[in-house]
Formats: sequence, structure tokens, C-alpha cells
Amino acid sequence: MLQPAETVTRPDPGLARGKWEAPAWAFWLALALIVVGTAVYVLRRMGMLQLRAKADKAGPAGPGRAP
Repeated sequence: MLQPAETVTRPDPGLARGKWEAPAWAFWLALALIVVGTAVYVLRRMGMLQLRAKADKAGPAGPGRAP
């Protein structure tokens, strides 16, 4: 009967398997950034959030030009 040439040991189950383990707060921060970004995008698309000052109400020709 053949015996395996080497023995493989696996790490314990869990998140700590990677070479560089991220702290728990990094996942919460990523989630918060996604939620805030999505909310800003939705509010902007709905017209409820305006990030820039509105242009002059002089029309599409702009101020100082004849229509």
C-alpha cells in the first residue's frame, strides 16, 4: 500500500486563514461606504440631492447673451 509523501495540515476554520487578516472594523467601514454611496446616488438620481449650486436662471444661453 502506498503512503502519502507529505502531510497537509489545514488551518482552523474561520476568517484568519489569509496571509494578512483584516480587522473587523474594516468590513464595517466598507459596508458603511457602500451604503452611504448608494444613498447619495439614489437621492441624486431622484433629484432630492443637489451637490452643486444651481446655474443662473438666465436660460440655456447663459448670462449676458441674447436668447
